[in-house]
Amino acid sequence: MLKGRLHILLFIAVSIAVMLISYFSFRYLYNSAAEKLWASKMESGARESREIGRLLEQQLQSGLPQEKVIHNLQQSIENTDTQGEFICMYDKNGIELCHPNPALIGQKIAAGNSILQSGKGSIPFNEAIAQQKSLGGMRNFPESKNRSSEIVNIYPVKGSDWVVAAHANIEVLQTELSDLYTRFVVCFLATAFIIIASCLLLIRQIYGRYEKAVSLEINTLNEKVNTLGSLNEQLAKLQQENATVSLNADKELIRKRIITYLKDELIYLEVTEIAFFFLDGASVNIVTHHNKKYTTTLSLDELMKQLDDECFYRANRQFIISLNSIKTIYVYGKNQLKIVVSPEPDEAILISKNRVSEFKKWLDR
Repeated sequence: MLKGRLHILLFIAVSIAVMLISYFSFRYLYNSAAEKLWASKMESGARESREIGRLLEQQLQSGLPQEKVIHNLQQSIENTDTQGEFICMYDKNGIELCHPNPALIGQKIAAGNSILQSGKGSIPFNEAIAQQKSLGGMRNFPESKNRSSEIVNIYPVKGSDWVVAAHANIEVLQTELSDLYTRFVVCFLATAFIIIASCLLLIRQIYGRYEKAVSLEINTLNEKVNTLGSLNEQLAKLQQENATVSLNADKELIRKRIITYLKDELIYLEVTEIAFFFLDGASVNIVTHHNKKYTTTLSLDELMKQLDDECFYRANRQFIISLNSIKTIYVYGKNQLKIVVSPEPDEAILISKNRVSEFKKWLDR
């Protein structure tokens, strides 16, 4: 179930990533192609009008009459397709001299006929013709004309008042762009599908190999875990045995008597006779339950290591007290304890607040 869900999530993630990348790439390529198509139409129209205009200039310079030159151009363009791109010629008054449709010859471009929008601004088309200058741009018609806009490039013929105009129908260009868009969409979808399928197949192969490697590693780890488990069991048994031996050894090492001196006499004291030890200057004194005092060469730290910690407790830096010597325990100051022992020492035995919890645990054994 988890594996299937992982594959679904992977498919969704790859699909989204590929679709986004492909979409933005598609939009960029389509916009670039559209811009290049518009630019190429403008450039080709300008080149075509310029070449025909120069050809007419050469014919005029060679001495051909204007009527003959007009006739030759009309014959070359007559009945050509006007739905896409076509060439026509006007005089400076806006009268059609040559046109693929002979019925339009002699008609004049009226003042409100159309507007030519170029990089230099907007100007009525008849005025653009009258200026006898090279211009190129978008020719827009009023809505009442019900005509599609055109890309127009005009070129004046030297030695005459003629203007050669190259026209390109915007609707045809829009159709070409629509076809281009459709091809881009099909290519985009096909490419996206191929990329997604390829990525999924590749990922599944990689994942399959990884899964096999992980499964093999898990089996190896299980074997090692089983081995470690048996070793841990053996180690636990050894530690338990060693703990038992160590406990017995510690019990054997617990001090039962302490040797001390009373003047010139060497005596020994049973630890059960001792009420507490206290540090007086540099020497450690022993006080018995019968209030007899002795000295020892051992330090309080050494004594605490050797005494039974169930019977003796290190109250502070100055005192080690016996459980049997405690008479009363008072709350003293801020969270401190005051221990009253018998016999009573000259100094009060205080348990600091940091050791109160430890002392209570010691008492509660």
